[in-house]
Amino acid sequence: MAKFTRKYGGKVLAAILVVVMVLSVVSLLVGLSASAVSSTPLPTHLTIGYWLGGNGGSKKTLAQVHDNWDVINVSFIETSGNNYTPTLNMDLSSVYSGDAAAQKAAFIADIATVHAKGKKVVISVGGQNGVVHLDNASQRDTFLNGVKGFINEYGFDGFDVDFEGSSITAMGNDTIGNLTTQQAINTAYVLRNLKTTYGSNFIISAAPEYCYVQGGAIAGGSQGAFLPLLDNVRDILTYIHPQYYNGFDGDFAWLEESANAGAPFAHVYSKDGYVRLSEMLITGFVTKARGTFVGLRPDQVVFGVPARSGAGNGVSTPADYAAAFNQLVAEYPTFRGVMTWSIGWDETGSNTFATTVGGAVKTANGNAPTPTLSVSVSANKSGTIDAGTAITWTATSSNGTGTVRYRFDLYKDTQLLVSGTLGTSATYSYTPTAAGSYYVKVTAQDSSKSAEAQSTAINVTVPAISAGITADKTGAIQLGASIRYTATASGGTGALTYKFDVYRNGSILVTGTAGSATVYNYTPTTAGSYTVKLTVKDSQNNSVTRDSAAITVEEQLNIPTVSKTGGSTVGSNITVKGTASGGVGTKSYSIYVLKNGVIVSKIAYSTTDSITFVPSEAGSYKVRVYVQDDNKTRVAKELSVSVA
Repeated sequence: MAKFTRKYGGKVLAAILVVVMVLSVVSLLVGLSASAVSSTPLPTHLTIGYWLGGNGGSKKTLAQVHDNWDVINVSFIETSGNNYTPTLNMDLSSVYSGDAAAQKAAFIADIATVHAKGKKVVISVGGQNGVVHLDNASQRDTFLNGVKGFINEYGFDGFDVDFEGSSITAMGNDTIGNLTTQQAINTAYVLRNLKTTYGSNFIISAAPEYCYVQGGAIAGGSQGAFLPLLDNVRDILTYIHPQYYNGFDGDFAWLEESANAGAPFAHVYSKDGYVRLSEMLITGFVTKARGTFVGLRPDQVVFGVPARSGAGNGVSTPADYAAAFNQLVAEYPTFRGVMTWSIGWDETGSNTFATTVGGAVKTANGNAPTPTLSVSVSANKSGTIDAGTAITWTATSSNGTGTVRYRFDLYKDTQLLVSGTLGTSATYSYTPTAAGSYYVKVTAQDSSKSAEAQSTAINVTVPAISAGITADKTGAIQLGASIRYTATASGGTGALTYKFDVYRNGSILVTGTAGSATVYNYTPTTAGSYTVKLTVKDSQNNSVTRDSAAITVEEQLNIPTVSKTGGSTVGSNITVKGTASGGVGTKSYSIYVLKNGVIVSKIAYSTTDSITFVPSEAGSYKVRVYVQDDNKTRVAKELSVSVA
C-alpha cells in the first residue's frame, strides 16, 4: 500500500506488536500448531481486503470480519534494520486481549476459523515502511527462509507483494523479457520457490501502485517498473490488484473515449478508469521504455480501490466500484474481482464496501458456471525458423484442482513424432533437425478433469549450405611446394563435415575422409594440373560440392646445358647457347663473357638464350649462362672457351 499516513488517516499506531520470526524458536514462542495451507478452491470472483488489526479505527478480530471477504491480506511483513530480514508487524493489541503471546495465539486460532469458512488468509510484504532490498543470494535466502517461517507457523494461504518506493525503483533498469537487477531476479526466485514449496493452491499476488504498472504506457523512468517482474512470474501469478489510488494523479483519458458524446472519461478514479486500466492488463500494451507487455488472463486481474474517504486518495463510491466490476465481468466472465484498502476502514463505514461490492461479487459467483479445467500452449518461437533451433512450448492451465500434470505430443506434418507422458513440468523442448511443420498437442489433467490444446504450427526449414574453397597458391608453382586449402561453409543443419578430394589432370588422385577440419594441406609429387573438390555435408546428409581453382605444378628448374659453335681464333664469331628444362612458366636467360674476370660482352635477362662474341685477343674466355623461371628460381652453368 502507499503512504501509511493515508491508510491510517493520520492516526498514530499504538502498541504495535513486532513478532520477529526465527524458525528455530517457533515452538518456544507459541505452543500451537498452525493449520496447513487451505486446499479450498478460490471462487471465480473475489472480494479482497487488507487487514492490519486496529487500523482505521477498527476493533474487529480476524474472525469477526464481514463474511463477504473472500481473501484477507494480513499486513505487513517488514524488514526493520537491514531491509532483508523479515519481521511481522501487526496491530494485534487493539483487537486482541492479553499479553503478546495470548494475542498471537488468538490470531492463529482465528486463521483456522477463517479457513473453516472457506476463506483465504494471505500475508503481505511491503507497504510504505516495508522496504525490501534483495541485493544478493544471501539476503534473498535470509528473506525467503523468514517468510517461510511465518507461513509455516501461522498457516497463511499465500504471499502478496506490496512493494513501494525504493523496493520498486530498485528494479528500474529491467525490461520485459530481461531481468537484470538483483532486486527483480531475487524477488522472482522467492515467488517461484514459495509456489513450488506450498503447491498450486498457494496464492501469489501483487499490489503495486498503478503508476508502476500501466504508467509504463505513458512514461519511462520508474513508471512501469513492476512490469518486467510481473511478466516473468505470470505463469505462477494468481492475480495482481494494482492500487488505483495513492499513485500519481494521472490522466488516462487517452485510453479510450466513453460513450458520453465521444468525450473521454473524466478521471482514472472513476468507473471508466477502473475498467480501462483493468482492460490494459488483459489486452496488453506497448510501454515507452520497457517493451511490449502481453496481456494476462482475466482471472489474473483485480482492481484495487480505497474502501471509503480517508483510506486513501482517489476514492470513489462502492456503487461505482461494483458497476466497474459488473462491466468487466460482462466483458470478461472470469475477471477476478476487487481489492480494497482496507477491511478496517470499511468497518468504520458500516461495511458498505463489503455489502455493496462483496454483494456484486457474490452475485457474479452465483451466476458463474462451474469452473472447468482449461489449458493453452504457446512456444518461444513462431513463424519460420531454421532447423537446429530449439523450440520450447509452455502450457498454462487454469481452474485446476490440486496438482495439474501435462503431456506433450509432438507432431511433424500432422504425423505423431514423439508421444509424451504425463508429468508435472509445464514445458517441453525439442530441437528439429529436418524440415517440416511442427506443433504440439498438450493434455492437462488434474485430480478429476482433463483438457487439451494445440499449439500454432512452426515451419522449420533447412538453410541451404553455402561453401567455398581457396588455396594459398595460385597459377603455376614448382614441384615440391606445399599447397594449403581452406574451406568455408554456412547453413545446413547441425554440425558440418568437410571432405577434400585431390584431382590431377582431371582424374582423382586422393580420396579424402569427411571430418570437422576446414584446412587441408597437400604437396604434389608429380607435375600436372591440380584441383581439389570440397564436399560439405550437414547432419541430415544435405551436401554441396565446390572445386578449387586449378594450380599448375611444374618440375624444378634444371641446370642448363651450354654449347659452343663457331670459330676458335681471334676475330672469328663464337656463339654460346644455354638450354634449360623444367621450371615454372617462362624461362629468362642472362649471359656473361669474361676474360681474366673482366666482362667483355653480356646480355640481360630475356628470352634470348645465346650470345655471339668476336674475341680480339687470344687466351681463355669464360661464358656464364644464368637461367631464371617465373618463380624467381635461378640456376647457372659456366663454359670455358680457348681462343688462339
